[in-house]
Amino acid sequence: MSGTNYQQMKKYIIVIVVISLVGCTSEKITTEYTALSQKEFLNNPFGFKENIKNFTNSTRPIFSSQKLLRKNQHYPEKTDTIYQFTYKNSEIFFYKTHLGKEFLLAGKVLNKQIKLKNGIYVGITKSEFINKFTDELNFNADSLVLNGEGTKYTFLFDKGKLQRINIDNYFD
Repeated sequence: MSGTNYQQMKKYIIVIVVISLVGCTSEKITTEYTALSQKEFLNNPFGFKENIKNFTNSTRPIFSSQKLLRKNQHYPEKTDTIYQFTYKNSEIFFYKTHLGKEFLLAGKVLNKQIKLKNGIYVGITKSEFINKFTDELNFNADSLVLNGEGTKYTFLFDKGKLQRINIDNYFD
């Protein structure tokens, strides 16, 4: 082996060793979560107040939005607005009345980048999901429904992993 090739190989080996050491010694960032009750989860499922402003200003992930006008069911002369927030295959809908009241209407979460309170996201294992709660969860095969006042969250699992989250809220 010539001296030039030996020097180049020596440089590559040093670079590889340095990169390996940095990778092994860098801090792993983990977030610890405390188990919570189903009621606590349903009171604040996203970990922040559910309103149009917070979804509009969301930095992770960045949602695209669209406004849809709808005649008010009780006052046909008034117009309400439905806000559709999308991220890849996921959608979140808000209803805003002509009086300015806002409600989370519905949604489907299919992307792991959308994280709910306590580190719940699509892709989490069923056992990890169960450990996020303090009370017993009543699964129906591979689905779980959590009902609160005017809200329903359905978690659908497949092969031991969360695949989809459906949100159905109702009001009149």
